[in-house]
Amino acid sequence: MKMQSKLLVVSLTPLLIIGVLVCVLSGIKINTVVTGTIENGLKGVATAVRDTLWNTDKNSDYRLSEDGELYKGDFYVSGGITIVDNIKRATGMEVIIFYKDTCILTSVVDGNGKRIVGTKAADNIVLEVLRKKGDYFSTEDEILGQKYFGYYIPLNDRNMNPIGMIFAGMPQTQAKAQIMEIMGVILAIISSMTILAAILLFFIVRRLVRALHKGTNALEEVAQGNLNISLDENTLKRKDEVGKISRAIIKLREELVSIIGDMKKHSDELAASAEYLDQKITETTDTLSQVEKAVSEVSDSTTSQASETQNATQNVIEIGDMVADTAKEAETMYVNAKNMSKLGNEAFETLHELQDINAYAKESIDAIYEQTNNTNDSVHKIREATSLITSIAEETNLLSLNASIEAARAGVQGRGFAVVASQIQKLAEQTNESARHIEEIISSLLADSERAVQTMDVVKENMEKQTENVIRTDERFEEVLKGIAESLQAINRITVKTEEMDKARVNVVDTVQNLSAIAEENAASTQESSASITEISTSISNIAEKAGELKDIANQMEERMQVFKLNGDEE
Repeated sequence: MKMQSKLLVVSLTPLLIIGVLVCVLSGIKINTVVTGTIENGLKGVATAVRDTLWNTDKNSDYRLSEDGELYKGDFYVSGGITIVDNIKRATGMEVIIFYKDTCILTSVVDGNGKRIVGTKAADNIVLEVLRKKGDYFSTEDEILGQKYFGYYIPLNDRNMNPIGMIFAGMPQTQAKAQIMEIMGVILAIISSMTILAAILLFFIVRRLVRALHKGTNALEEVAQGNLNISLDENTLKRKDEVGKISRAIIKLREELVSIIGDMKKHSDELAASAEYLDQKITETTDTLSQVEKAVSEVSDSTTSQASETQNATQNVIEIGDMVADTAKEAETMYVNAKNMSKLGNEAFETLHELQDINAYAKESIDAIYEQTNNTNDSVHKIREATSLITSIAEETNLLSLNASIEAARAGVQGRGFAVVASQIQKLAEQTNESARHIEEIISSLLADSERAVQTMDVVKENMEKQTENVIRTDERFEEVLKGIAESLQAINRITVKTEEMDKARVNVVDTVQNLSAIAEENAASTQESSASITEISTSISNIAEKAGELKDIANQMEERMQVFKLNGDEE
């Protein structure tokens, strides 16, 4: 998008937004004003109808005839069709008269030309007008499917009590037509103003853009090297920003002419100086290269010697450190071995105590095992005795049964014997029952005893294994204590040898460090000389490089200067 289009868009967009806002706000305000005007007009019509009815017969009150017709004195209110029709023709407003909440007279007719009497008013209207005795303005009334603005006022009797209502209404289509007519006028005015402003802005922006194009064209000429540009006097004399830009462009051209002229003048001198400097630097570089090569060979030899001496010193120091660490570790091992020996002896003594305790526990378990077996044998014997008692009780029971049979055969003489036989039978049954109880107890006891015997077998076996393990552990401890004693002797020998090695290490380190210091001094001196020569060579190389760059810059400046065309230059 070009600058002219951008400026027009930026300028017209706020104007269009303001126009739209004015239209919207005007529409809202006009709608409010027209609605208020309609409300006042409807109120006036309704009030005029009520006053007309009141003045027909001031001394009479409203009444309803037997056939449902409304009168005021002798005036036939329900038949006042002429009144409502005249009001409709004069104002375009509909009039409806209600008795209570029922329509009795109206100017509204349906599609068949029939008046819509007998209809009921809405409950909210009845509440506001008849019960609260107040006026009511409605914007949502609907009559025969058409929206109406409606105004209701109460129709009062002589005691000022409402006996009905008077309605004056106007179709909303009429009101909207008035609003749209007014909005059309406003929209036409705003559109005309917008078009005039757009035309005016177009010419202003066009003139401004043309002046800016002259300045940008001049800058493009300068960018391409043409310094023989000029701008017309009218543009330079302008007092706005365009004039300032144009004068700045001319000033920039004059400064560039002066600068380019000076640069062309000195570029040849710069190129000649750069050429001479480059030649001398080349000679100096060759000489320094030969010196640097010789010093580098000496430096390499000295550095190698110092490096080897340093490595030897470092190795000897590391050996000494290892010897010292070995001595410390040997001392630590000796202390640990002594502690191990002490702890081993204590553990050996504890193991002997454990062996004694284990032997005592084994004897106790053997005694418990023997006692458990004896108990188990006794339980078996008791069970056998119980079986014998049960057998005797069964035989006794059988004998008492036989005695009872014989007593029954003897008759009266055997009654005493029958009583004794009965008692014996009871005793035999009780003995048999007790024997069964004892048998059950003996069975449970025998089961527990057998489990105890089995458990004692397992415990005895475990104690025997534990005794064997304790004996083997005791043997191992004897071997460990013997090894610890031998380790202590070996550590003592290592400590003596380590002390002798440490003394020899100190003498070797001193000798090697002295030799290393001398080698390092020689290497440092040679390296300093080599570094100095290298720095000089590097500086000369940098100077040579800069001289070459300077020469290239001079040539480039010469080429670039050819782009600019000054006054008097050939095209």
